Amino acid sequence: MNPERDDRAAVQDTLVRMAWYVDRRNWKGLADEVFADMIRVDYTAMWDGEAEVLPGREQAGRWEKELAHLDATQHVITGVLVSLDGDAATATANVQAHLVRRDAAGGPLWSNGGTYTTHLRRGDHGWRITALIVEPLWDSGNAGVLTGDAE
Repeated sequence: MNPERDDRAAVQDTLVRMAWYVDRRNWKGLADEVFADMIRVDYTAMWDGEAEVLPGREQAGRWEKELAHLDATQHVITGVLVSLDGDAATATANVQAHLVRRDAAGGPLWSNGGTYTTHLRRGDHGWRITALIVEPLWDSGNAGVLTGDAE
């Protein structure tokens, strides 16, 4: 038994679970098993605006609403590097996201890639994400699939 290796695996599983739950529309699982009670979400490098701190349940609800009109999504998380500091962790990972809306004006697919930096805290129910920072590196296809505009 190696506690550090177990913690690293649990942190990696939390990131993978986030993608898995989003792609399977398991918003309750995302809120209950992945996000902390409060989460800082930073998409400023992708969408401008400001980072926000909000309840994890609210963030799960936002993604549910934002992705509701899509036919499918697939988030692939790889190369997860974990840094542990007691009950806190930082994990960085490569991510590719593929979003599909068959009736989107301009084409049905938008793909993008970049990195996630996540901060996590261990609590009574395991590791939970307290911050998510998205850094885009590339994109291809029709970003309009997110707007909900149909042909």
